[in-house]
Amino acid sequence: MKRIALLLLVLVMMLGACALADQRAEALINIAVSELGYTATKGGYSKYGEWGGNAYGQWCSEFVSWCVSRADEYYGMSMLDNDYPMQTSCETGVEWYKKRGRYVTTSGEIAGEGEQFYLADGVSVKDRPYIPQPGDLIYIEWYQYNRIDHVGIVEFVTQDTDGMYLVHTIEGNNHILGPEPTVVARYTYRLDDPSIRGYGVMQEGFVGTKLGMGAEGTAVVALQEGLSELGYYDSEAGGKFGKGTQTAVRNYQKAKGLSQTGEADAATLRTLNAELTVLRVQAEARAKAKAEKEAQARLATAKEAIAAAWFGEFDPYDEEAVWARLMQPVTVLDVEQKERVFLSDAPNGNRKTIDDHRGFFYGSTVAVKVLDEQDGWSRIQAYNDYDELEDGWVRPGRLKTVTPNSEYGIVVDKMTQRLYLYKEGKLLTELLISTGTTSGHNEGYCETASGEFLLASPVGNFWSGNLYCRKAIRFNGGDLLHMVPAVHREEIGMPDPQSYGDYSVCESALGSRASHGCIRVQRAENADGYNHDWLWNNLRGKKNIKIIVWDDDGRKLKETADNTPMYYNPDGGEKYHADQRCSSVRSAYLPLTEITYGALRSYPFTNLRACRSCSAPDRPETVETWNAVIDQAYQELGMTP
Repeated sequence: MKRIALLLLVLVMMLGACALADQRAEALINIAVSELGYTATKGGYSKYGEWGGNAYGQWCSEFVSWCVSRADEYYGMSMLDNDYPMQTSCETGVEWYKKRGRYVTTSGEIAGEGEQFYLADGVSVKDRPYIPQPGDLIYIEWYQYNRIDHVGIVEFVTQDTDGMYLVHTIEGNNHILGPEPTVVARYTYRLDDPSIRGYGVMQEGFVGTKLGMGAEGTAVVALQEGLSELGYYDSEAGGKFGKGTQTAVRNYQKAKGLSQTGEADAATLRTLNAELTVLRVQAEARAKAKAEKEAQARLATAKEAIAAAWFGEFDPYDEEAVWARLMQPVTVLDVEQKERVFLSDAPNGNRKTIDDHRGFFYGSTVAVKVLDEQDGWSRIQAYNDYDELEDGWVRPGRLKTVTPNSEYGIVVDKMTQRLYLYKEGKLLTELLISTGTTSGHNEGYCETASGEFLLASPVGNFWSGNLYCRKAIRFNGGDLLHMVPAVHREEIGMPDPQSYGDYSVCESALGSRASHGCIRVQRAENADGYNHDWLWNNLRGKKNIKIIVWDDDGRKLKETADNTPMYYNPDGGEKYHADQRCSSVRSAYLPLTEITYGALRSYPFTNLRACRSCSAPDRPETVETWNAVIDQAYQELGMTP
């Protein structure tokens, strides 16, 4: 019964995939048609080559990938590296298709690997040659060097009066069409044209190759990776079918009630592919459901932040706008910086709450908004220790206005986990930080309060459990701006605080929320020569430097193009990176392997987390669902973004 249900689910997904493939093929072809007539320069320059990184190189592959990328942008799709490879050579495109069971040969055989068959019914490709479909890629070998030389897009297929199929394509840089400079143009091949080597198709797991002892190549890699994902193979996917692979295949066949031959035949590969398809769909659905659940859970908070209009959208590189905000006078409580001023629930003196972390604001460093005045009492609003917007009443005469320091200003962006330092209207530098964590058993209490503050007294060095924190400056009661701490693990007593300790744990968390509420700043100098030492040495003696802790509630996440390169460590890496040589990754794993941002939507990349050290963007489903929630919040509030 389970196998029947599995096959039914796969059939439903395949039917849905076919309809979707038609839409995506149409989108790609529409873009390709719009490029007909484009001509490279006499020197060989093409916009497609420039887009792919080699402006004067051969550009047939780049033309195809450019069209996919353009279709993604124009139609709001994510085909690049999901439905089509990001290819800068024909060979890499073919390998991409082979690994996914989507490269169909015209000979029905892949040299060195074996004969191909259709996974849907096990029929040999030799016995039923493939008829290409609109949106397929066609791969050509012109020069008989056993190397793919050219690629184009299949526009449609017709039959002539003799019944021969004719494949109509759109291609760039087809040298058969004439001398230099080459153009984007249509071309037609007979299906039996000997230069055609194969097709890249839209459907995942379309063809397979019978594999046994001694087989090598991409198909074996794909088999080993599939068996590994399902828990039957624990060695490296090296692409050689040996004893270990044979044993894994036999164990899989036994578990699925198949003939235990040890060969990956049609029945084995069909079952394996079906199971992997379900696994992939489930993983992608879980990732999306998780993002939607997390986003909806924050809807109320987003609405509150938007309605209160404390922050709004933010661009730290808009120096004029940021500096104007940093120079605006602030209203603070006219008491000592660590003193708590408790709020009343009305202009009557009744204390609002006895909660340890609610119902009060700290003294002269915390900016508040004045919402109302009544009988000399003031109703004020700010963020409390739980990073909640709170308001209440204070007695007459408790407020004063302060003009911020006109030389320096600071913005701490909780969304990017970066500190932006400004001097006299210019952005000096940005530093990696960690604000308060929003996970764990004390998540509510640890989140750094948002708002506007004034840097206050230098505190210096202090212990927090087994963490030694240096060069701290107070900005909000017990919240401090300090150097990323060192961990000391002495079993008996506390060590000399000046001893080195271990910085690696807290430094590896920079760029993400990890503190107990303070703001940890990087110890190492950045490319501009700044670090926390610089802040301590240059800012601690200055008065009224405004620091804006910019909340992320109510703000949209930055969108990233699907074709943007991302990088990961295929040897067990848990994160994806914006830098191929990210400093947070051990050198033994560098350079990292490239994928695209759009590929993160697809299994097996659905569990990768963004690396904050190199400013990797949030996951695509996180961005999409959160931005949709922000739109929903504005709509429910009857406001315009």
